[in-house]
Amino acid sequence: MIDADGVTYPTYARLVVRKLGEGTRARVGRIGIEWRYDRTDPWAITMQISGTTYAFRFARELLDRGRIEPVGADGFVFVQPLLSQWVEVTVRCGCERNCSSSLFSFDHSEIDNVLDVTEQLVPLGAEAAAVDEAAVDTELARIANGVA
Repeated sequence: MIDADGVTYPTYARLVVRKLGEGTRARVGRIGIEWRYDRTDPWAITMQISGTTYAFRFARELLDRGRIEPVGADGFVFVQPLLSQWVEVTVRCGCERNCSSSLFSFDHSEIDNVLDVTEQLVPLGAEAAAVDEAAVDTELARIANGVA
């Protein structure tokens, strides 16, 4: 669904959850994913697991580049192509103990569709032109004055 302020795009992914450590087994299943893109933050995209509060927000460019090459190895989100049909998004927790990683496998065409829909609002590479500088200045002033 596209409106003037953003995009919501539902899809499905194959999910593998692995907890690091001895004797742990991976859980595998098919889950619903809702991608959200808001033109007020044109650089970011949100991947929400349907029916939960789990949401992962990361750079839209990471998702775009990850369709053709592995990116994000230094962060908590890693995206890479797998063969020609799949794009994998791996999300790692930031804790040291009981750390887990979740691997989401998407059909390549679904990621293409998600990005195509977001580009209808803000083309990739044109994010800076889409930012309302007055709104950013107002928000920064609000934060600097301790109003949260």
